[in-house]
Amino acid sequence: MPEISKPASPLIPQLRGVHLFHFEGAPCAQRVRFGLAEKGLERGIEVPWDSDAANTLVAEPGTWASRHVSLIKKQHLTPAYAAIQPHMVVPALVHDGRLYVESMDILDYLDQVWPENPLMPEDPDTARHARELIEWGKKLHVSVRFVSFRWGLGRLGRIGAKAERTLSQLEVKDSPEKLMDFYSRYDRGKIEEATFLEHLAALENGYASLDGLLEKDGRPFLTGPAFSSADIIWSIKVLRIHECGYPFERNFPALFDWYLRVSQRPGFQQGVMARHARMSRAFRIKAAFENLLGRGLRGVSAAARA
Repeated sequence: MPEISKPASPLIPQLRGVHLFHFEGAPCAQRVRFGLAEKGLERGIEVPWDSDAANTLVAEPGTWASRHVSLIKKQHLTPAYAAIQPHMVVPALVHDGRLYVESMDILDYLDQVWPENPLMPEDPDTARHARELIEWGKKLHVSVRFVSFRWGLGRLGRIGAKAERTLSQLEVKDSPEKLMDFYSRYDRGKIEEATFLEHLAALENGYASLDGLLEKDGRPFLTGPAFSSADIIWSIKVLRIHECGYPFERNFPALFDWYLRVSQRPGFQQGVMARHARMSRAFRIKAAFENLLGRGLRGVSAAARA
């Protein structure tokens, strides 16, 4: 299991129990909180993300300590956080001093340490299918960023010159996130509309395939009768773009029915929405208004372009 073997932050070796560095509205962090809830691990103490005070270092068994990293305040674009998460995104999970920084790797790790309520199917062929869906979802990570910034965050997604300078100094050369490249163009309005539409089309191709899969045999989950990590990664991809006003019910009804089913799971409600519901509602209201004005995702979605 990929692990940061020698974390630069002196905080990491001090932590005992499960500690999650996260942001409520970040899709990758939502995946991990979903998985933690499915495993029966409850949200425990809330502590400042960078605290090394003695009373913040230990999470009680059966819980995870919440270390909330504000993307709004750009706390992720700081030397202290870069020493924890080299790519300066959320999440990062620490368990007894061991650090993991990729959301789907974290879900695999949870499955190994807490095998109850498995997140991967036992049947090898079904598990292989789940892995294929997960890998496809991971490849679309950047597309979610482009679409959600263009039709969700808008100007709020800009980080400004000061944060750009910090980012340019801290970003590791081989970072798969390529944040500096993205923000240097996004902040200046230099990403062409065609690029945003290409990323939207890539997501729609994925949604269309899943819609056909679900409609074909009426399966309750993506790989069949059992819930899996594939449902976690794709449900969060639907959630984020749904918040941007995408017309899933019109374009992909079987997928939308599946999403509604998954979103009613206690793990989703507790892990994803418990403290994100207000922000989610605000994004959906904003998106509905922009759709009404003809500037939203409804007008550029696959059905509208056909």
